[in-house]
Amino acid sequence: MMMRRWSAKVLLCATVWVAAGAACRGQETAADEQGLWLVWAGHTNAATNPAAFAEACRTFKTKSPSDPLAVVVRGLESWHLLKARQTNEAVRLLVTMITPSNDALPKAGADLARGWLTRLDRELVRSALMRVYVRDVAFPASLEAIKALKGVAPPPFTDRWGDPWLYQLAEMRALKGFPRQRYVLEAKRLGANSDLTQALAVPYASRIQLEPVRIVTGLGAGETVEFVTPARKNIALMAGTDMDGIIFAYLGKSLIVLTDGDHWRVVPRPR
Repeated sequence: MMMRRWSAKVLLCATVWVAAGAACRGQETAADEQGLWLVWAGHTNAATNPAAFAEACRTFKTKSPSDPLAVVVRGLESWHLLKARQTNEAVRLLVTMITPSNDALPKAGADLARGWLTRLDRELVRSALMRVYVRDVAFPASLEAIKALKGVAPPPFTDRWGDPWLYQLAEMRALKGFPRQRYVLEAKRLGANSDLTQALAVPYASRIQLEPVRIVTGLGAGETVEFVTPARKNIALMAGTDMDGIIFAYLGKSLIVLTDGDHWRVVPRPR
C-alpha cells in the first residue's frame, strides 16, 4: 500500500542526510527538508510502524509550524487519518492547507486538500440522496429534492472549487425496467475519481512515476530537472510545471516534491 519499493531508498538516504537549507525557487523562508524527509520515511513505513510516522509529523509541526513544506506534511498526515477513518482530524488538517497563494507548492497543496474535502462532501450528498430513496423508493431526478429534506442540515451543493455537482440518473446495469434506481454523482474537477472509498484504495503515490535523473543547466532562468517517464522518455521540467497531471511542485537543495493532485511524492534531488 505504501510504495514499498521506495522504503529501502528512503531509509538509506535518511542515514546519510546532509543538512538541508533554503526553500524552493522564489521562496525566502527556510524549508526543513531534513524534517520532511524523516516524515516521508515514516510515511513509507507507516504500515509497520505507525507510531514513528505520527511522531515524525508531531516533531515537524512543533519545530517548523510555518515551514513552506508543512503543507506536504499535512497532506500526508491527513491521508493516513482518512484511511484510519479519523475524519474530523483529517478535515481539520485539510482545511489549513487551503491558502490563496499562487506559488507552486501551496497552490498544489490547496488543490490536493480541496480534492479530499470534496470527496468527503460528496458522501454527505450521497447520504441525503439515500434518505430520499428510503422515502420514495427511487432516487430524485435532480438534487433539488434534497433541499426539502427535514430534520437534517442540507449537504453542500457545490464542490470545494465552487462548481455544482454533476448529478444524473443512470440505468441499472443488469435489471431493466426499474427507473431511478441508480445515479452518477461527480465533482467537475475529479470526474470518475470522485468517490472517497475508491480514491483511498489507490496505493499512495503509485501514479507518480516520474524519476529525476539530473539537474539541467543553461536552459534559461531557474534550474531545470530532467526526468524519465514510465515509457523511458526523458523530459526537462521546471518547478511549477505540469506533465500529464503530475505537478513538479518543489525543487529544493536536497529534495524534489511531486504531486498527482491526491498524493505527494518526495524524492532526493539528483546530483
